[in-house]
Amino acid sequence: MKKGIILFTVIMLVTTITVLGLLFFKPIDPKDVVKAFEKNKTNLVIEDLVIDTEKHPIVDEDILIPISTLKEYIYEDVELSKKYDRLYLGMKAPKFKLETDNLTEKIKEGVNLNFLVKEINDTHYIDIEGFEKIFNIKVNYIEDTNILTIDKTNTNMKKGKITERTYLRPKDSFFSFRMDKLHKGDEIKVFNDDGKWLKVRTEKGYIGYVVNKKVKIIKDEKKTDNKLNSVRSEWNKEGKINLVWDYIRKDSPKLAEDEKIKGLDVISPTWFSIVDESGYIVNNGDINYVKDAHDKGYKVWALVDNSFDRDLTNELLKSEESQNRVIEQLIVYSSLYNLDGINIDFENVYYKDKDRLTSFIAKLTKALKEQKLVVSMDMTVPSSSLYWSKFYDREKLGDILDYCMVMTYDEHWATSPKSGSVASIDWVKRGIEKTLKYIPKEKVLMGIPFYTREWEEKKVNGKIKVSSKALSMESVKEKIEERDLKVKWLKEEGQNYTEYNKDDNVYRIWIEDERSIKLKASLVNEYDIAGVCSWRKGFEKEVIWTVLNNVIKKDKELVMKGE
Repeated sequence: MKKGIILFTVIMLVTTITVLGLLFFKPIDPKDVVKAFEKNKTNLVIEDLVIDTEKHPIVDEDILIPISTLKEYIYEDVELSKKYDRLYLGMKAPKFKLETDNLTEKIKEGVNLNFLVKEINDTHYIDIEGFEKIFNIKVNYIEDTNILTIDKTNTNMKKGKITERTYLRPKDSFFSFRMDKLHKGDEIKVFNDDGKWLKVRTEKGYIGYVVNKKVKIIKDEKKTDNKLNSVRSEWNKEGKINLVWDYIRKDSPKLAEDEKIKGLDVISPTWFSIVDESGYIVNNGDINYVKDAHDKGYKVWALVDNSFDRDLTNELLKSEESQNRVIEQLIVYSSLYNLDGINIDFENVYYKDKDRLTSFIAKLTKALKEQKLVVSMDMTVPSSSLYWSKFYDREKLGDILDYCMVMTYDEHWATSPKSGSVASIDWVKRGIEKTLKYIPKEKVLMGIPFYTREWEEKKVNGKIKVSSKALSMESVKEKIEERDLKVKWLKEEGQNYTEYNKDDNVYRIWIEDERSIKLKASLVNEYDIAGVCSWRKGFEKEVIWTVLNNVIKKDKELVMKGE
């Protein structure tokens, strides 16, 4: 009996020693020790704090942070609009700087910004990438441990290097578990120093304690760089410019997924819109879109419009404060997104505001030129319309701006009472010739439509009622094939044309295709103007890019050969 008791005691003792040995000598996964860590989730560590939350960051192509986390731990003055999927950010005294001291001075009293957010499973997130200097933080994703670390750049944090093998422990005691083995040369972030123990964060993102004597503190003399961007190089474009507008209603497309367009120089996303008389801009910018565009060799000239609202524009132009607010937002967004230019699209403006508009454009251009941005403006062809043409002081604006885009399309507009071409060749020519009376040819880009209109002519009470809808080139091609329509070339219009009948109504299409685009593009060389600007990306057939590249980019040898 006694032998059995002794044997049992020995077995229990050995087992206990073994378990204790495993506990104290074999490292335990920190995710089994720290309750805030959740397996199969991206865990967030802000400096020396593991964030215990049900709403984890999401890391795939982007780094998405829950808005609730942003507000609680990073920046308090934010407001989420679930209705518009937008984050409103009030910066009363920004800590970041712009390209020059003068530009930084413009925003020293504060600036209000807004950004698109993403809703995933009833939680709103913001892509934090690119916002580090806005919020004075540094973000790092550690793929091996699926941990996202965020450090505030304005805090005093020491760096350290492990001098000999040691262990990370959850408490400052040798009787605490070993969470992870650290090796000589491993770098750590040091937060607290109580003499014998240091509170640290390892390169894996784990928080714990190490013995002080096994760490060499590294003096970090790096100064925090809080400048959003640097002054760009001068735009020295040689040859003709090929620009396309990219119509973006809200979310920007993933340009990385597109093939590079040969011969395309500039892409102009429709990101910014002034939506009230105070000068507030709705921003749909996307930093990854710009990165992808730059990777493909494109410059990015983001578009800003006036909501095509003449009353809003009138109030804006009467208020210096509102104008300054527009400028403040645009210079910040230009820095943040690393833009190469701003394209101004102000339409439907009172003629009485002509001088005010010119003055505002001069002031805006002056600020943007400090960043070395290219500044351009869209203009209709010269006509007698007060609201759509005569309010542009083309001669003065031609002196102020780098480029003027003449919108040589909508000869017959969407609500035209008469069916007709969007841009017949002679109408385009006249538009260029009229424009060149005011603006130097080296500053003029000619508008090219990638769209056409299908006109419906319906008899109503003995009269012809006309309506239309815009179609892409591919849509027109499909319609022709489906209905087996006959197409004929109209020499005077410089376009192919087709028509058909349906339900006693007549449908007419003046077609934009390879042949009509080639004819229009040839005017760039005929008038020796700066290039083309096309509305809009996605409405063209792929072959159109080859046509444009061959016509406006080809060298003298090819021209002589007639290729």
